[in-house]
Amino acid sequence: QAAWNGVRLVAQRRSGSYALEISRAFQEQKAVVLRGFARTWPALDRWDDLEVFAESVGDATAPIEVGGSYLAAERQRIHLADYLMVLKQLEEDVTGEVKAQVPRMYLAQHDLISDVPSLSEDIIVPAEIIGNCGKGHIQRTNFWIGPPECFSPMHKDPFHNLFVHMRGKKSVLLCPSLFSHCLDLHPPPQQNTSRLDFAACNGDADALFRAFPQLDEAGTEMETATLSPGDAIYIPKGCFHYFASEGSKATASVNFWWL
Repeated sequence: QAAWNGVRLVAQRRSGSYALEISRAFQEQKAVVLRGFARTWPALDRWDDLEVFAESVGDATAPIEVGGSYLAAERQRIHLADYLMVLKQLEEDVTGEVKAQVPRMYLAQHDLISDVPSLSEDIIVPAEIIGNCGKGHIQRTNFWIGPPECFSPMHKDPFHNLFVHMRGKKSVLLCPSLFSHCLDLHPPPQQNTSRLDFAACNGDADALFRAFPQLDEAGTEMETATLSPGDAIYIPKGCFHYFASEGSKATASVNFWWL
């Protein structure tokens, strides 16, 4: 069963001009899923084998969230190759023994190219596509590499977002900013993030609305999608979004923020 079954699906496009589709979605300020957007990116192959991926990054280190969600986790500089091998062990952890011994870890919202410049050869920056939308200047490129059963809390960003998924599967749940009052936001400075525990509902929409009945008001306007490797989603500035990995594979994604 798909995550958040029963919630309206985000509009999807599978072919044609991705630039045109993003431009149209930007003008309408509506999310759109672009199936196969990154099917020609080298990362699809280079990042699939975590052992090969680990060898390619050499001795580079990267800040990894260790502990709770990004609101509580401590960021520690860890050798990226070691982190990738931990993810490989978690993928192969049939008994749950490794999971029981390893704290929550997540490489999140980090410009990994600053640590591993060679990774710029693995992605294709959609500068021309983004250049036709808004101010068109990419503010930041973020990498997201996490274990199975990883998630980002429901939150919004002050940028337009093109999120490109490269490994494993991820589900996304969207909630328009119009319904921010339903999300029980944290006080400043984390007022962009919901206190509702979406992860506890494990992708079950019925359980979500039972646990948080205040979401009923937003329910018909919420949208969902599941991303496979090579897929992308455009998320308008200010739209709340919750991401969670699906299945037993570690996930890897890259996103681009712009105004």
